[in-house]
Amino acid sequence: MKRIGGFFALAGLMCIVAAHTFGQEKTADKIERRDKKGNTSVVNGRILEETPAGVKVRLEGKGKDVDIPSNEIQRISYGDFNVPVLKAIAATTTNDRDANFPALVKQYEDVVAMPDFKLATVGPNARRYVEFRLAQARAGAAETPEQATAAAKGLADFIAANPSSWQYPHALRQLGRLQADAGDYAAATKTFDTLEKAAVPAEFKLEATAALIDVAFQADKKDDVKARLDKILADANAPTTLKDRAGLYQVALGGAEGDVTATVKKIEETIAKAQDPALRALAYNVLGDLHMAKGQKRDAMWSYLWVDQVYNQDRGEHLKAMTRLIKIFEAEMDPDKVKMYRDKVNRSR
Repeated sequence: MKRIGGFFALAGLMCIVAAHTFGQEKTADKIERRDKKGNTSVVNGRILEETPAGVKVRLEGKGKDVDIPSNEIQRISYGDFNVPVLKAIAATTTNDRDANFPALVKQYEDVVAMPDFKLATVGPNARRYVEFRLAQARAGAAETPEQATAAAKGLADFIAANPSSWQYPHALRQLGRLQADAGDYAAATKTFDTLEKAAVPAEFKLEATAALIDVAFQADKKDDVKARLDKILADANAPTTLKDRAGLYQVALGGAEGDVTATVKKIEETIAKAQDPALRALAYNVLGDLHMAKGQKRDAMWSYLWVDQVYNQDRGEHLKAMTRLIKIFEAEMDPDKVKMYRDKVNRSR
């Protein structure tokens, strides 16, 4: 009887463990993605693999696997988050969408401090996600040089520790932008060069290539700019949009080397002919950069304002224009406009 009783007790325990395990397996990961057209959707399933290129997901109830590129991933709610952690992360949604980064920093710091977050049931991928969102929020909230330096270190530490994660290219891109905004062009070049060479979706690579040209232009590294432009223009497989950008920078080099008046005229002609708002935005930003290089801050301001107010469809160029405007208003000792544009930049990141 004791042996039979022990058998049933063991069988009952195994059923409990199996039910618990089964329940965990049935809990879906929820991946919020945004496609090339800007449409947002939620994919439910179990994440099977994570790489810098993206995640592989087995769709819930379908037995079908799909690949979601890392550049399309907006947020993930991991199935192994326990209920208290899940609720705490869900509470960040409003501040996330509103780009309220100081509030997000506090919320994610609170999540990390939760006893439930430290439980073994919260897997390494889920834990890494929270660490990434905290590093992102700190970068977004950074206003002073000291905060920006600390945020950059946080992103760099995350990148070094997680080179195989889907967050890897996102963190590299944000770090490169922080470094470029701070005027640390050597560090930004290294970061964007790493992103350009990584096994990541084409969107990240193209953005890195464009950023490398822009950083070299900002750093007055004319030989580097020429070398990069020559390589792009000689590449038969380079996308048309990238060649158009390279051609515009090629025109701008003439102004950077002396003949500003003729170059401004050529860029204005490009603006008049361009049908693509993103190319017009780049042209106005390059025009602003030329004026800045010649100490013509007022003219530069108007060029950047065209991007901010009219040709703001391209997120990267819009961010670039706004960060340039912040520097101009800082130099003019206009704290209200500095704050206004810092808020706008945070909402756009």
